[in-house]
Amino acid sequence: MNKMKKISGWLLIIVCSFFLLIFAFAIIVLAVSTLKSGKSVEMAPKEIIGSSVGFVIVISLFIIGLKSGIKKIKTEKVEIVDYIGTLDINLTGKIKYEDYRNLLLGLTFKRPTYLVVIGVFILFLLSLMNASNVLENSYQNFILFIFLGIFISPIFVIWQSKKNYRTNRIFREHLNYKLTNDSIHIKGETVDSVQKWSGFYKKKETKSFFMFYQGENIATLLDKKMFSDKELTDFRQFIRSLNLKS
Repeated sequence: MNKMKKISGWLLIIVCSFFLLIFAFAIIVLAVSTLKSGKSVEMAPKEIIGSSVGFVIVISLFIIGLKSGIKKIKTEKVEIVDYIGTLDINLTGKIKYEDYRNLLLGLTFKRPTYLVVIGVFILFLLSLMNASNVLENSYQNFILFIFLGIFISPIFVIWQSKKNYRTNRIFREHLNYKLTNDSIHIKGETVDSVQKWSGFYKKKETKSFFMFYQGENIATLLDKKMFSDKELTDFRQFIRSLNLKS
């Protein structure tokens, strides 16, 4: 799995670097030829805006791909800071739907795949806007389709978050959490589980949650609103002692 991840990472780096070099070379050649000819470039304002925005989007997509490739091949070094205290934090509460929905939306918007799809949709929209013959032939419905396409993913995420929240009884319960140096103990009406910190492989802190991953898309959520300020400080210090990648 790691080997395939590194191979895909190197492919991304090679492809994106190649096209970025081509774009850079094309810009230099175009700039030099324009300066030598001394002629001004005659373009309609709509074409100038469309070309400029399209150029920025294309470059951004290749940069996103390049950064994603570097991230895939990079071996993350986990900085571990010893925690000499005794962790004993007791939390209670219920995760609100709005916080859960915003968490899923935030994670979706930050995915390189989503950014690439949005960029492609915008490029397609710009090409249609600049193609006057297309618009004159009453194909404006394509623009509507593209706008809908941009919003399909967020709409789907909201729908999925409602479904998850409605069907998972844990979200509707007040849960008690006991955090110690060894484990998380979660107890509610339908759940009573102990998860050792060593069973997680990855951690993430968002605006509202601490997330501890057992698998690629399976995480235990701790709502930061349940912590006091001192407990937040202590817990952040503690999780730095865990051998978990971020």
